[in-house]
Amino acid sequence: MSPTQRAAHWHQQNVREVQALQKEPTPYLYTRLRTLAFKGRTRKCRYLVEYIIKERKEKPNVQLYNALILSNVSHEDGGAWRVSDYLDEMRGAGLQPEVGTCHAVLKVVAVHPDHLLRADILEYMRTRWYQLSEEGAHDVAAGLLREGLFEQAMHRIEGMQRAGIQMQGWLLDMAVHMLCTAGEVEEAYRIMRQRYDTGELNISRTLWYTLLDTGSSCRHHASTALIWNSQVNTTYLNPASGVCLNVLTTAAKAGDAVLATDVFTHLSKRGTAFTPAHYQLLIDCYLAAKPPDLKRALSILTIMALEKMADPSPAETRSLYLHLRSQPSLVAEAFTVLRALRAEDRKVPIAALNLIIECYVEQKNLAEAMKVYKLIHTFIPASQVGTLKTLANIETFNLLLRGCRLANPPDEALASFLVSELLALRVKPTALTYDRLILVFVQAGTHALESAKKANGPAMVEARRKKGIELLDWAFRHFTDMQAVSGTTNPTRSATPHEGSLGWMPRFGTVERLAVQLAEVGDTRCWDVLQTGEDHGAKGGLEHAWEAKGKWVRRNVEEAWRGVTGEEGLTGANTASAVPDEAKAVAAAAA
Repeated sequence: MSPTQRAAHWHQQNVREVQALQKEPTPYLYTRLRTLAFKGRTRKCRYLVEYIIKERKEKPNVQLYNALILSNVSHEDGGAWRVSDYLDEMRGAGLQPEVGTCHAVLKVVAVHPDHLLRADILEYMRTRWYQLSEEGAHDVAAGLLREGLFEQAMHRIEGMQRAGIQMQGWLLDMAVHMLCTAGEVEEAYRIMRQRYDTGELNISRTLWYTLLDTGSSCRHHASTALIWNSQVNTTYLNPASGVCLNVLTTAAKAGDAVLATDVFTHLSKRGTAFTPAHYQLLIDCYLAAKPPDLKRALSILTIMALEKMADPSPAETRSLYLHLRSQPSLVAEAFTVLRALRAEDRKVPIAALNLIIECYVEQKNLAEAMKVYKLIHTFIPASQVGTLKTLANIETFNLLLRGCRLANPPDEALASFLVSELLALRVKPTALTYDRLILVFVQAGTHALESAKKANGPAMVEARRKKGIELLDWAFRHFTDMQAVSGTTNPTRSATPHEGSLGWMPRFGTVERLAVQLAEVGDTRCWDVLQTGEDHGAKGGLEHAWEAKGKWVRRNVEEAWRGVTGEEGLTGANTASAVPDEAKAVAAAAA
């Protein structure tokens, strides 16, 4: 139906309705007009007013205009602009708006916001000493809410409550919905809390659900806990899994272990398949509690190990790591808790033991880290004692190799032992393993060369210098061995995950440190390292860091080389003739 046809249809229908009223007395028509106005029947009111004026010879009066104004409460056909036109017509006809007219205008602008019109009417009422009714006060507050003037609206609502006005539920519902939409959760919670405490009945489920969804999304603990305890635990609401996850996150942030446990219970009854994210949030919750419950947090890792999912990864232990790092004295207690859990025949995952090792490595306490490593075999489940040699994985060895580098002095002997252990246990190394092994020997070589400068006597100086060059030679050998390993033949990812068929390479900083240290002892293999890094970077390796910083690496190597030899840089083609005698002797002895 076209707009023209629709308009004609409405006109014919209105004409028929007006004709049906021809036998009715005029007072009845006024009553009928008020009824239509309350229902927002804009067009029918207009036709009926025309009929009353033309056929019943009634003069335009305030009652007719009140009905015409009030009929604009229709959200489809009404409009504040039409109300302004009617008010102008009244003034032109010499009619003054009455208190009923003012309340009709306020009701319309509550649906069709017009801040200026509302302000004019309220000022007019003040000058005429018109009293604002309770219904009018509700309309004013509703209009302010629709305009987004939440502060003024809440001021109005609070004033109404102080005055003892019986608040209508629809206005409070509207306030909560609009405050939630605007993210003003605290104000929305305050309204709902007050309604709940006063025992108000018949608050809609939709309203509770809206506040739960918004409150948990904004991590507002008070509103989330109120609704969960009063509505979800009583089976009045059954929130979606996404909302439950938000509630769990809110509980984790607030350290509310009871709420977090309730969420887990609710999800388990639903048959939800838990993911590592759920357990991670539960760990966070126990750690954020007052006081933190370290034992329960660690026990979650053992629960994860029993579930039908992969063993916990290092990502699931990050919150525990940050907690233990901030309180180093708790690391020993954490290991004691793990041993107690194992004594209870709980399955302790290797990620939990690696966590303890990582914390000791961060403290540069390599001795304690090795003690934990030597006790890892005691955590093997009884069913696997005969078939499994150790729980240690490549992450364990990578952490210990980092500890060897951070030790003072760097412990290259222990690093070599760990590599032999790794191979004996058939644990596949990663590029990070080679990277940290290279760093251990570079750091140890640098330390030996630095100590040679402070040694007493030529013999001691020579011995330490020779030791340093030997360690750097071993670092270069590990560098060469690493390049021989292809990312396509070993599925384990490398320290530089972009590489794949390019083969393995150390991280950018490791390449630079190895090249510079070789240059500082006049070993021309520094140019081989530099050239390899540049070639690898040109092919997209080293995470494209070479493109941005490669020129600075070359400059550092050239300056180190110039400081030792006084010569400009060499290329890989003429490196053999420039290898110092000490390096040649070390290479010959190794051969």
